[in-house]
Amino acid sequence: MNVPVKPPGNDDLKDEYQPMAEKIRSGEYFEESRQIYDVLVHDPMAERYFYILITGIAALIFIIAVVAMRSLYPLNTPVPFIFETADIVEDLPHMRTLQLVKGEDPSESVLRFIVGNYVTLREEYNIGTFDRNISGVTNQSTEDVATEYRQAIDPRNPESPITLYQRHSIRKIAILSDKRLLDQDFGMEMVFEATVSGKGEIKKSRWQANVAFQYSGVTLDKATGEVKALSFVVTKYQTKRLQDAR
Repeated sequence: MNVPVKPPGNDDLKDEYQPMAEKIRSGEYFEESRQIYDVLVHDPMAERYFYILITGIAALIFIIAVVAMRSLYPLNTPVPFIFETADIVEDLPHMRTLQLVKGEDPSESVLRFIVGNYVTLREEYNIGTFDRNISGVTNQSTEDVATEYRQAIDPRNPESPITLYQRHSIRKIAILSDKRLLDQDFGMEMVFEATVSGKGEIKKSRWQANVAFQYSGVTLDKATGEVKALSFVVTKYQTKRLQDAR
């Protein structure tokens, strides 16, 4: 004989399971399970994305700060100015060969340029660039030649360009010719024209400069194939006036 089995009720459950059964029937158990899932899964993911967002914002702020700091330098901001020219080909900087004759020894071409530059630095005068010229002449001269040069430009010397031209005149130099002096005390002869402009007049004169020097020449390092550093120093310098030009 089959006896029907009655589903267990609250009375048939152990006392320790009754609170759980009540939560299941009321749905409270599933709500707590969802909350626990949120805490264990959803909250860490949300925090991870939040931290990624904060890191991205911090990186963006850092980049903006670096760009802003770089924009502050140099502190002396160059001021653009308008420059008008009638011959853009000649006035714009461009490269020219130092060789006057094809096949000329490169050492001789460089030497002619260096000596011409030395004469220009020594003989030109412009109050705005005079300190630079003094530094260039001193660095390329022996101590005796540098001392002689400093005495020549001393304002107490009546023939000093500082005394003669001060701020009212400018002396420009144009190299006219050069000649090697291999059998004499001097190594090169430079003929140049000096133009003094100021006080509403222009005066021109022609001069000859004899320069003795020590020059290493252009040499290649056989091991690396690179050009070795040049060495040039003036050991003696003399000038004489040839004529006054009109």
